[in-house]
Amino acid sequence: MPRGGFRKGAGRKREYQEPVQKILLGLPQSVLEKLDAYAKSHQLSRPKAIALLLENQEIAEGPVVVPESIPKNKLLEELKALKNSLH
Repeated sequence: MPRGGFRKGAGRKREYQEPVQKILLGLPQSVLEKLDAYAKSHQLSRPKAIALLLENQEIAEGPVVVPESIPKNKLLEELKALKNSLH
């Protein structure tokens, strides 16, 4: 009796209708505990909870605006460092 291979309807269903990119995210323990509590209370996975919170934040407040008090050169350095860490 053969096993494995493609079968119609088999496998995990896609959560999103677009490509998903994996990231590594470091959070303070207290924030992670709040995130886990939110996810558990809404029966969500961590990634789904983060996506939902970000979508709700953007809808509620519009795009994130960077305060003028942060020097632009510092922001550029941080963005470059982040870009380099992702490659």
